[in-house]
Amino acid sequence: MSPIGHTATCPARAALAGNPSDGHGGAVVSTVVPAVAATVQIQSSARFEVAGADLVYGSIEELSERVAEQGCGDVQPLVPATLAMLHRHLGARISPQRVEVRSTIPRSVGLAGSSAIVIATIRAMIAAHSDEPWAQSLTAEPALLASLALAAEREILGIAAGLQDRVVQTLGGTVAMEFGPESTRTIDGFEAGAYRRLLGLPSGLFVAYRAEAAADSGQVHAALDPDDPAVRRAMDGAASAARAAADAIDAGDIAALGTAMDETFDLRASVMSLDPAHVEMIDVTRAAGASANYTGSGGAVIVLAADDRARTSLEALGCDILGL
Repeated sequence: MSPIGHTATCPARAALAGNPSDGHGGAVVSTVVPAVAATVQIQSSARFEVAGADLVYGSIEELSERVAEQGCGDVQPLVPATLAMLHRHLGARISPQRVEVRSTIPRSVGLAGSSAIVIATIRAMIAAHSDEPWAQSLTAEPALLASLALAAEREILGIAAGLQDRVVQTLGGTVAMEFGPESTRTIDGFEAGAYRRLLGLPSGLFVAYRAEAAADSGQVHAALDPDDPAVRRAMDGAASAARAAADAIDAGDIAALGTAMDETFDLRASVMSLDPAHVEMIDVTRAAGASANYTGSGGAVIVLAADDRARTSLEALGCDILGL
């Protein structure tokens, strides 16, 4: 009998406004970037293995134990981390699979490439185990899937990250997220926020990135002191900008959305040390009469423009462009 295979994908994401307040009990509006995605293909096998990696495991129990004792290896560590998290927290009985990961998401530019791999891995495993209770619970509760995806990176791999990426990549489309105390809830032991899908993004939005200006988002976020009053004020302001962006999208108010994007960047710049190569993209965009914000914490920006001047200027700067 031929091995049974399943394939799952997950797109990149770009924050529109509010980031990085989502990591500080704030709010954010984010959208997916379907032009680039992570793809995970699995096939039933006699053992767990990841294409290109040396580590192999005979069972999900062995995988979970070895991850705890020895880590996840240097090649595609997100895959064993994800499988171990599924087993530990949901008791997932996962049959051995050969896993192959491909991604067109530029690395370390703030487009959530790592979380896309985690979510695509979970989706592929759900497809292969659709009759299992753990798979059905994740299908029925997308917020749980997003929170578990975060736990795989944060608890097992020690990556400083937040829920924003995983929520919008799980739900799809454009999502307004709240993470304040009044919005926080617990799902099967995992923390989750309050999420609302938004409709009707305006035309004129696109993502620009500079692959040579990649950055470690974990280090960027770790540098913020949440107890600093200036940081707290900036994060509160960014959260307010996210709410204004959600209202603007609901109302079809393009100018107000652009203002919320610009305010978010300005608040980030007031409390964080920013890479001049990243700031240059914002400056070039604004000089062309458009609004812009960082998509995350790497070398990518999201732009809202009424004409082609900003795109032309960014391309002249050496940026690659992704449509939404």
